[in-house]
Amino acid sequence: MPRGESKFDAVKLRALIKEGKNAQQIMDAFGVKKPQLKTYLAKLIQLDEQFYKIAGMEERAVAGAPKFGKNGIHLSAALLKSYGFNPGESFKFSAPEAGKIVLEKI
Repeated sequence: MPRGESKFDAVKLRALIKEGKNAQQIMDAFGVKKPQLKTYLAKLIQLDEQFYKIAGMEERAVAGAPKFGKNGIHLSAALLKSYGFNPGESFKFSAPEAGKIVLEKI
């Protein structure tokens, strides 16, 4: 996509919001960062003349991907919270195939 061309898709954004997706999930779906998502949300509100609230918009953006280092994998609290985990919850870890890790709440 040429630079400057918007990825804004009102139908897709509206559907993701109605499905209850949080800010991180919507940013991942569009391949954008939080400032661009805020612009998209403002456009949708203006188009529909209706207020939409996205969970996680008021929180700090989750920057960067988790990395494997000498002390293991670091998953920040903000990252886990953005995917529906809450402090104190337990989860199951599995690796169903090479190169893929899955965390599931127990």
